[in-house]
Amino acid sequence: MIDAHTHLYSEKYRHDMEQVIQRGREQLEAVVVSAVDSDSLAKSLDIQRRHPDFIHVTAGIHPNKAAGLTVEDRRNLWENIDRVRHRIIAVGEVGPDFHHTRDPRSRRRQLDLLDEALNKAQAWNLPLVVHARRAEAAALEVLSRSRIPVMFHCFAGSKPMAAKIAAHGFYLSFSAILLFNAELQEAVTTIPCELILTETDSPALSPRQGHPRNEPAYLETIVWRLAKLLKDTPQKTAQITAANARRFYGLSNHKLPVDLAPKN
Repeated sequence: MIDAHTHLYSEKYRHDMEQVIQRGREQLEAVVVSAVDSDSLAKSLDIQRRHPDFIHVTAGIHPNKAAGLTVEDRRNLWENIDRVRHRIIAVGEVGPDFHHTRDPRSRRRQLDLLDEALNKAQAWNLPLVVHARRAEAAALEVLSRSRIPVMFHCFAGSKPMAAKIAAHGFYLSFSAILLFNAELQEAVTTIPCELILTETDSPALSPRQGHPRNEPAYLETIVWRLAKLLKDTPQKTAQITAANARRFYGLSNHKLPVDLAPKN
C-alpha cells in the first residue's frame, strides 16, 4: 500500500513522529507528504532526509493561503519550490476550495494559481496534485489542457463529476470519507480501477473510532472498504492502488505490498 497524500509535518506528530513512521513502515511501502507552504516544505524535506527510502514530498500552496498571496509572494513560492525541485515528486497540493472561500475575487486568485501550478508542473515534467473542494468543475476548466498526470486528492465530489475527471484520464484519490459517503461509494465503482489511489490525508479524517488523529498506518481500513466496494480482495486492491500511485508519482517499487490476509 502507498499513502498517496499526508501532512506528517503537522504539530500533531511533534511528540511521536518516529513511532508514527515506524507503524507506517509495518503496513506500507511508501508515504507521500504534501507541503502547503514554504514552512511545511522545509519540515517535509527534513522528514524525508531521515527516511529517504520511505518518505516522498510534494510541494504546493493550500487554497486557504493562495487567495492572499501577492504577485511577489507567488514568485517567491515558485522560486522556493524550484530550488528543491530535484527532491520533490509532484507539484501540489494546489487548487480552488469553494467550500471555505466564498468571495469571487479570492476564488479567481485560487484558479489563477492553479493555472500557474499547471504551467510549472508541465515545465518541470512533474505530476500535479489538486485540491478542489466543491470546485471540481472550475478546476477541470483550468486542467483540461494538461499534458501531465493530474490527481484530485481526497475526492469527495459527485458521481457525475468523478466520471468527468476520469474521462480526462485524471486520477482520483480516496480517503476515509469513502467509509460513510454513499454517493462516493457508488462513484468509485464506476471509474477505471487504474485511476484510483488511496490516502489518509493525515492527521485529518481518521477512519478509526477513538483515534481522532489519523496516521498512514490507518490506510488499511480505507483499502479494505474499497476492496469490498470493488468486489475484489484487499490484497489485489492494495496492489492495484499502490501500482497506480507509483505510476502517477513515478516511484520505484521498493518492496512487495503488505499481506492483507483477513485477521482472525
